[in-house]
Amino acid sequence: MVDFDWVDRGRGILTKRDRKFLRGDLEEQLTDNAKYQKRHQIRDRLRNAMFDFHILYRALSFQDVNLIWADIDRWIYDAETARQTGTKMEYPGVPLLAECWRDAIALFAYSQIINETLDAESLVQWVVESGINKAVRRHTFDSYNMYREVDSTLDWGVGELYKLLDYLDEVENDMPEDPQEAKDYLLDLQKDGFLRSQHVNYLHQKCVDSQ
Repeated sequence: MVDFDWVDRGRGILTKRDRKFLRGDLEEQLTDNAKYQKRHQIRDRLRNAMFDFHILYRALSFQDVNLIWADIDRWIYDAETARQTGTKMEYPGVPLLAECWRDAIALFAYSQIINETLDAESLVQWVVESGINKAVRRHTFDSYNMYREVDSTLDWGVGELYKLLDYLDEVENDMPEDPQEAKDYLLDLQKDGFLRSQHVNYLHQKCVDSQ
């Protein structure tokens, strides 16, 4: 993960205090009722923010949208230049904002598939597919004054289940021997959702701290 201050930045859905609370960094101790109220406030603001995206998609101009994702646009330009010239990019392979959008999609998908019903999976699939279709059609209208047919398809690609200890053994076998490289390897797996924090701590203590 790039060097980024996840707490001390401008107001978004979360306040700085919210961020400290969710990360377990609040200095003061909250009562159970205060914790409940805080989580209720966060859920309520997040829900209202989703309604705001309905307005933002329709009201923000192309120029506004382009400026919001300036970091991603710069990454795309540099990546294309590097690909054409055969050089290597000097910063992470995926821009941070793209990772954050990935996590937003993951949050919604997770909130639905925990129901373990076909209707919930179908809803996630509809959101992703129709969102892509809608964006492609809008781009074609705005940029070319034409209409484009589009029918995107989400392939879940869900594979077989593994016993957790068997899976952790496989991860352990692939870990680099160098302690810092091993730590970075585990954190990358956690960032991409292949491990939870408790799994990282378990493997780090077993394979790195014990050396």
